[in-house]
Amino acid sequence: MQLIMTHMSGPRDGEAMMIEAAGAPPEVTFGRQSTCTVSLPDDPDVSRRHARLIWRDMSWWLEDLGSKNGTFVNEFAKQQKVTGAIKIEAGFVFRMGLSRFRIESPEALESARMLKAEQAG
Repeated sequence: MQLIMTHMSGPRDGEAMMIEAAGAPPEVTFGRQSTCTVSLPDDPDVSRRHARLIWRDMSWWLEDLGSKNGTFVNEFAKQQKVTGAIKIEAGFVFRMGLSRFRIESPEALESARMLKAEQAG
């Protein structure tokens, strides 16, 4: 299962990343640990294993993993602290520590695949 997210803050601001979610069910983990799918070692406000995105019921769900400082969605509208699993969709911005991410649409994923194929061949 693949996912595209864009960094919305920090030194990688604006950088999109394509992630291959692993496991059953597929998940993407965030935290300071190098074993996390998205490792954020330079963010002092992020816990070692801070949050995860998990694929279930044909959607991505965001869960905080008991972090000290919390995980938040809709920061630019009505900020909401993640206290359970929250279904997220393309365009959602979420934050942990000083790091912000935006989930991209499936169309963006397909465009990225086509661009990668063009560049490879």
